[in-house]
Amino acid sequence: MPRLSRRRLLAALGWGAAAITAAAGGAFALLPTLPPRRAPTPADAAAWLSLRPDGVFELLSSRAEMGQGISTGLRQIAADELGVGIGRIRLVHADTSRIPVARSTVGSDAMRETGPLVARAAAALEAAIRREAARRLDLPAGDLRLGPDGVEAGGKTVLSFADLGAGAPLLVTQAEVAAATPRLVADPSARREVGRARPAHDVEAIVTGSHALYTDDIRLPGMVFGAVVRPRTLGGTIRDIDASACTAVPGFLGLHRDGAFAGLVASRRGALARAMELLAVDEEDGPAVDTAGLAARVDVGAAAGALEHGLLDEGDLGAEPFDVDLTLAVPLAAHASIEPRTAVARFGDDGGLEVWTGTQDPFFVRDSLADAFGLPRTAVVVHAMRIGGAFGARTIVAAELEAARLAKLSGRPVKVQWSRGDEFRAGFHRPPSSHRIRVSADADGRIVRWHHAFRSGHVIFTSAAMGPGLQFATGFVADPGVARGAVPAYAAPAVRVEFEDVRLPVMTGPWRGLGAAANSWAVETAVDALARAKGLDPLDLRLRSIAPQHARLRGVLEAAAGMAGWKARPKDRADEGWGIACGIYKDMAYAAAVARVTRAAAGYKVTGLWCAHDCGLVVNPDQVRAQVEGNLVWGIGMALKEELAVAGGRIVPESFFDYPLPAFSDVPAIEVRLIEGAPQPAGAGETAIVCGTAAVTNAIAAMTSRTVAALPVGRS
Repeated sequence: MPRLSRRRLLAALGWGAAAITAAAGGAFALLPTLPPRRAPTPADAAAWLSLRPDGVFELLSSRAEMGQGISTGLRQIAADELGVGIGRIRLVHADTSRIPVARSTVGSDAMRETGPLVARAAAALEAAIRREAARRLDLPAGDLRLGPDGVEAGGKTVLSFADLGAGAPLLVTQAEVAAATPRLVADPSARREVGRARPAHDVEAIVTGSHALYTDDIRLPGMVFGAVVRPRTLGGTIRDIDASACTAVPGFLGLHRDGAFAGLVASRRGALARAMELLAVDEEDGPAVDTAGLAARVDVGAAAGALEHGLLDEGDLGAEPFDVDLTLAVPLAAHASIEPRTAVARFGDDGGLEVWTGTQDPFFVRDSLADAFGLPRTAVVVHAMRIGGAFGARTIVAAELEAARLAKLSGRPVKVQWSRGDEFRAGFHRPPSSHRIRVSADADGRIVRWHHAFRSGHVIFTSAAMGPGLQFATGFVADPGVARGAVPAYAAPAVRVEFEDVRLPVMTGPWRGLGAAANSWAVETAVDALARAKGLDPLDLRLRSIAPQHARLRGVLEAAAGMAGWKARPKDRADEGWGIACGIYKDMAYAAAVARVTRAAAGYKVTGLWCAHDCGLVVNPDQVRAQVEGNLVWGIGMALKEELAVAGGRIVPESFFDYPLPAFSDVPAIEVRLIEGAPQPAGAGETAIVCGTAAVTNAIAAMTSRTVAALPVGRS
């Protein structure tokens, strides 16, 4: 029986496109606060950089620092353009009152979007400083240059930065930023900082705790601690709460309720934890969801086409059997960030609200809180703190709203820090997905037919951030997060890629790389299976089939194979296998990996990893390598360990003891080669996730001669 999509069903019932649009429009009339999506401009960049009275250049960062190294990289770029040492660049994670509205730090776009603009702003400011110095000194601006301590002429400092900064502020205009010609991409020989390995920004404070970096470092006068009372089951509702036993706990300050919202506050963390233990909650359980039920909801089954959303449909797939016909399964998984969500909220005497939080989207937090409390947006200030791991999880407003509600109800500054159980139970997760891939190659080992059909829970249009009306409206639109990474990089005369997004009774959403992690694993698993079916080396089959426009992908694939000694690898061993995989992230960055996996009584173990990575211009090699290594370790977890279990309507894990993650003992020596295939920087944060997982599972398949069809291997 052919499937009937929601759009087709409505059309069959007489709902034309206009009616669908009207329905969507009606739902959007109740539109919730939306995150800002405007790309940064020269006007924004003009406000980011200035020379301060202490003779230091202050760079206001509009992007969150979560370990990816954007803070150090932007300082390196500004230092090169200004011609000063990196120590003279002070980076500030500005609150929302100090910088123009900026969009979220997601999609590995921070350096790509802001790095070139910082270079332009710095180049414009360098010229402005020379002009001002020329005016003061009555010298030609062309005879001046910026040195370590100030403006130089004839090799000597003639005007210090402190003297320049003490005067009227030196500002650059939008037009000057737009017209500036930075050396970042024009003159590689002039770089002193860009391309140099630098340690992470604030690394000393991370180790010593010398000043507040993370939200939990914030202490405010009169601050108390709060926690929200949540249903234990997915979709459960709280009927009643009895906090009478909590009154015996020293430090317990009270239970606060506002409609369906309920939370406790206490003067100490320990008192809060004890009060939560003594709380009596009467709850109506939600539906009895479990892991198998979720998998069944996304099961692509025997789909041979006619899924709701088409991504690519070229050529004739024909009716002949395919060389490979696979059904692959990816389970629900958690972000498992080390730092749990934390927020501190304080209402001022003027009714304004201040919030400290580690978020990927400070302006979305600001706007959401302003709308929630009926405040002008200028009355809410969000202090963006360093994040201890985000991976897409910090893109919605959660602990921030809880802290603000408890601050409003209790009349005190409140810190809310989620427990690990809260992270699993109340957070959103990577959706499960199911993939059917059929693929064939010709006698020369080139892919000729490709059909990938898959079903997944939502990523962007998620119930974690949308109410029922908006969920209904977006049900007619393909979720772009689900689709990411599904179009293969291989040329074939006949290709069809299609999918359906499925609403699930568990909150799902952005997880590292959005759909790219799952889709790339499925693609690279199928290519490897095809090579085995045709008796070809998987490297050779890939090189024969990579589309001609993807020369940079070919470059990283050949580099990774060379690094690992792929051609000379041991073969046909029962206790060791080698796997290879590659991929493109967002059409901007390329990665390929080779994994060596051994089998012992305790299970599979990755014993070698090699990765070649091309994200264009590399600003800070150490930070990019760290990003690649993090992605590869994540790939080990995705391949061998991570699955978020659901049983009896509840998320099962309560701690990291219940949710296996790769430990140091699971990580081999990793060799990374960085290739600069373009003069501009692109994204590095999530790129290697497109190849790490498949390299590991393809190594297992090479060892066992069986395709890994479900993740994680050790638990499937």
